[in-house]
Amino acid sequence: MKGYPLILLLALALPALALPACASIESTTTSVSYLETARSNYEKGVSELKDENFPEAIKYFTYVKNKFPFSRYATLAELRIADTYHAQEKFLEAIDSYKLFLKFHPTHPEVTNGYVPYRICDGYVQQIPSDWFLVPPSHEKDQGATKDALRELQAFLQAFPQSKYLDKVKELYRKCLRKLADHELYVARFYLERDKPRATILRLEALLQRYPDAGVQPEVMLLLGQTYLKLDQKKQARETFASLIQKYPNDAYAAKAKLYLRFMGERRD
Repeated sequence: MKGYPLILLLALALPALALPACASIESTTTSVSYLETARSNYEKGVSELKDENFPEAIKYFTYVKNKFPFSRYATLAELRIADTYHAQEKFLEAIDSYKLFLKFHPTHPEVTNGYVPYRICDGYVQQIPSDWFLVPPSHEKDQGATKDALRELQAFLQAFPQSKYLDKVKELYRKCLRKLADHELYVARFYLERDKPRATILRLEALLQRYPDAGVQPEVMLLLGQTYLKLDQKKQARETFASLIQKYPNDAYAAKAKLYLRFMGERRD
């Protein structure tokens, strides 16, 4: 395609981009045949959901909810509608639906076992900006979505310590902590590159206090020691490097800290 004008390339690409949209519109108009009972319609909706026929699934679940409002399947249909939104990656709609379910059915087994709160947490996490090679790394962007997700995850950990979804939530929690810590580290380096070492130190010290389990402590401590050296605060630098070596003796950043101590006249083997 070398040598073709940009406007021509765009013109060629637009029809291809429009095809998925057309397919989506057609899929939403697909007719379905409703069955006689709440259970049969609900099970048909579940089958459509498993087959990723999302518009059809929504229709069956909505029919159950409206046609059989006093059936236990109507309640389950509400939950499956939220699941369908989540499967479609319509996370805002999914979160709203899960929260409504939580509000109106607080004692439902799928609430008390942690499933609904877990799905709410996952919906928030899914909205965190991801890394893509054509755009700046996600840790350089605003972390509002990450903080929202962390809030929900913390609430889950407090409310459902015995849930079977606990390990999944802990993994999401660690992911969010790392995102926030990486952002703080990015800001600290930003200050240092602009010759603002004192602002860098404040940011790094706050990072160590706020996110002690984020997994970036060795890197932060090394940078903190380096920044102290830049300010000619040798005592603080020495103590920071020594603490890094003691706490994380096998870490690669500890090896670098040893080199700094040797440079400063304090050999550490």
